[in-house]
Amino acid sequence: MCFAGMTAVNAKAATVSVVSPQRQWLTILALFVAAALPLLTTDVLPLIDFYNHMARYFVLANIDHVPVLAENYQANWIILPNIGLDVLVTAALAFVPQTMADNLTILFVFAVQYGGILYFNRAATGRTSALVALLALPLLYSFILNWGFANFLLGIGMLFWGAGWWLQQRLRQPNRLVVALPVACIIAVLIFFIHGVAFAIYGLLLGAIEIGLFWQKRPRRLLDLLAAMVPLAVQAIVPVMLFLSSRISGASGGISNAEDSARRLAHDGQLADRVWELLLYRLTTIVRVAEGPTLMFDIISMALMLGLILLLVRWRRLRLVSFIWPGLLLAALLIVAVPPAMFGIGYISDRMPLFAAFLLVAGLRPQLTGDARERRVIAAMAALVALRLLVIGVTWHGYAADNRDFATVASALPPGQLVETLAVGGGRLDTQHRRCQMYGPMLVSNHGAVSRLFAGAASQPIIVRGPLLAAIASTPRPKLSQMKVDPAAFDTAIANVSKSKFPWLFLCDAGRLTRPLPPGLEMVAARGRFSLLRVNNADALAAAGGTGPG
Repeated sequence: MCFAGMTAVNAKAATVSVVSPQRQWLTILALFVAAALPLLTTDVLPLIDFYNHMARYFVLANIDHVPVLAENYQANWIILPNIGLDVLVTAALAFVPQTMADNLTILFVFAVQYGGILYFNRAATGRTSALVALLALPLLYSFILNWGFANFLLGIGMLFWGAGWWLQQRLRQPNRLVVALPVACIIAVLIFFIHGVAFAIYGLLLGAIEIGLFWQKRPRRLLDLLAAMVPLAVQAIVPVMLFLSSRISGASGGISNAEDSARRLAHDGQLADRVWELLLYRLTTIVRVAEGPTLMFDIISMALMLGLILLLVRWRRLRLVSFIWPGLLLAALLIVAVPPAMFGIGYISDRMPLFAAFLLVAGLRPQLTGDARERRVIAAMAALVALRLLVIGVTWHGYAADNRDFATVASALPPGQLVETLAVGGGRLDTQHRRCQMYGPMLVSNHGAVSRLFAGAASQPIIVRGPLLAAIASTPRPKLSQMKVDPAAFDTAIANVSKSKFPWLFLCDAGRLTRPLPPGLEMVAARGRFSLLRVNNADALAAAGGTGPG
């Protein structure tokens, strides 16, 4: 397969202490190309939320010249701290076909993350390391990538570019604040617009770096630390003003709903169970920070990689840059203390282990000699990375048949139609079934349909309106938390669709339903895991008559 030569390519990292800079950069580039192979050889990426975002970019790029899109969606370009890819990909779709845009968008995110780790590491250590590049590769295929949180992934890559710039300028003699600060202020604003959580982590990381540099100084004067924090505060001025002027700052529930949730669960006698569930889940986000196909695979591969790293540490071939320690302590605190949701944004705590892992790798200082035992350890690291990428590639390739079945069923849907989509089951950590969440949004971006998208007026630059808004209002859905634990909730959701204004229903994994389909749903096409049904009620038929290709 395309991964067969990767171990040999990665093994070049074993001799980074003696190769020329040009050869080392070629090795780093070859590592990135090898890491991108699962991405570039997969027709559909099994990323949960990603295609919903891509469908939104498609609508924003075409809303002005496709009447059916203008009838059901409205651009909502306001100040939001999570619109980096909305701007970039929407503009790029004028030149890039939609069928290529999905993979190229993730490739771009990978490049920003990979480059950010290496740039920060060079700023911290004074040199570029192919070993650090090798260790960064598994983190590209992260737990958060599988969630599909594309803007955050881009933001966390950019924050390491920004922190690398600040660190590089701070370590120069003399410290060129007059150059460092204006550029850093621009970078801070860019990170804010890409993702607000990434900007918050960026500010905290710079503060931790300043504490680390202060701790190294002799003599230490508290006044020097306070003076070092002033430029960081300056970088925050514009982003904080932008945030306070955005709608998300006034999100319902305030900063977090954790206190209200704890009070409600305590009243219902469920608090202890919920705390234990969250603890297990948080441990899962740590051991699966670089996510493979199964939990056990990730536990074993993480344990092996940490063991190999500790061998190099024990032999004094690898150590952490000393001023990184406050940042790692900060990352550990964030993993423990950050609530699941803040400012209306969910799964915040899931993202913290990835930041910690990026910082750990970016803060490593290799001191390699090239002896035999060292080469064996690095070769084992390379083999482990190659195995992980091979397994990911094989797993993702398994979606090819599903994608062909999906295209066949989707071709039976007339263009411009309102369609409700449901993926039965669809749990985040369900490794027994292939994911379905990608295909509903692909009806919009690849097949001209009109459907639900992430379109909150306070959180995305798009809102729904017209027939789509009316259809959504007519179709109550059980809460997501209920659907995760109660298979019958999907039967309820489908019964609601049969009485709604949606004229079409697209189903994935209908065989996992606990009851037969209700009357009023007519099967139009079915293949593999996918079904397309016509909704036969007066409201749905009226909606179908009023919404056409345009």
